[in-house]
Amino acid sequence: MAEQQGLQRQLLKHLLRSSGGISAGELLFDPVTALPGLPLFVRQVEEALRSRKTVGILTVNIARFSKLEDVYGWELFDGIVRGVAECLKEIKDESLRKEDALAELTVNGNVFILMLSPARSTRTFKFSDVLRIKARIAERLDAHVAKTLHPDLLYRFNYFIGSAMMKKDPSVRLERLVYRTIDEALAEATSEQEALVRRRARKLRAILTSDRITTLYQPIVDLHSDRVLGFEALCRGPKGEFASPDVLFRIAYEADLVVKLDAACREHALRSIGRLEADQLLFINMEPGSIFDPKLLASIPARRVPQIVFEITEHAAIEDFQTFRQAVQIVKQSGFKFAMDDVGSAYSGLRIISMIEPDYIKLDMELTREARHNRVKLELLKAIAGFCTEAGIPMIVEGIETKEELDTVTQLGVHLVQGYLMGRPAAMPSKGKKRTA
Repeated sequence: MAEQQGLQRQLLKHLLRSSGGISAGELLFDPVTALPGLPLFVRQVEEALRSRKTVGILTVNIARFSKLEDVYGWELFDGIVRGVAECLKEIKDESLRKEDALAELTVNGNVFILMLSPARSTRTFKFSDVLRIKARIAERLDAHVAKTLHPDLLYRFNYFIGSAMMKKDPSVRLERLVYRTIDEALAEATSEQEALVRRRARKLRAILTSDRITTLYQPIVDLHSDRVLGFEALCRGPKGEFASPDVLFRIAYEADLVVKLDAACREHALRSIGRLEADQLLFINMEPGSIFDPKLLASIPARRVPQIVFEITEHAAIEDFQTFRQAVQIVKQSGFKFAMDDVGSAYSGLRIISMIEPDYIKLDMELTREARHNRVKLELLKAIAGFCTEAGIPMIVEGIETKEELDTVTQLGVHLVQGYLMGRPAAMPSKGKKRTA
């Protein structure tokens, strides 16, 4: 045993030397948030229980069901985790007791732990006190994420707070007592998450059953011919919580209703295709999983197939690129076209472009905002426009709202544009080939 421990110590020393001088103490802190890990947290709990009968435990769990990390990459996810950690640090320093502790449960993880200690005058904690603090923390976190996260990220982000009480019990080893209490808090957070998913799923199913999905149509203009190339179909839910398509699809992913919702949006979009000219296109957003829907091809009349362009958004995670590519090729062989949507907004777009060889590339609107005054954005626009020209793929620039933005993209040779300047979304695609604005 002594020989084994000696070997372990030698290995640890070698690890510390090869890691650039990281101290043993630093190994006890999370590298992303710099918060203490579980070993230090246990020591802090032990110290608190020496003078108090009870402490409260809160767990803050950043939910992963929205695939935020898969879609946008671990760097962005780590940045969000750091932001939440900093917010929790501020709450602890400003609103909680000096003896309270904040830690991270797992290395590079998404679960934070707070230990709440009662005042020395009372030495005991009521569960109502823990719930009151839980509500205050939730209020501060809500304000933080609303202020710091882009809307595209905000609708994918969620967190859940669990709570539990820990009582001093000399008959139970401290570490086991801590782990057991953390498990109780995590179970409560998981229960809240599952209840939320079930509640939202019921509402979404009711929306689909009662046919309350609607469609707006926004023109895509060809500046060379001064005509409307086609329209993008934009789905909407009923007024209220489910009005935004972002919210609709976030909940659909949580409730495993993505393909069903996507089919409903597609069916609604096709209801007005008869108003288009024979050579105009209808761009319909498609979640990647819907490419495997056996009803996809049968749902569209054969005479309309050449007019359909499926938009694959870069916001959606694709897990098996090879199988997805094969499915796209089958659909293409049936006469459908594809567009790569929101290029430049996430991190996997170039790979998807190379895999599916789209008929159109749609540039994310954020790249056009103030591009003339932003050198990096302008160079990115030039690079993507140059690539599309070399590859022979028409590029559509979305989000054109000002004359300056239009001038910027046209100077780069772009002639297919979409945005409020060209025409706002409307309940029906306007008849005629000329541009609407």
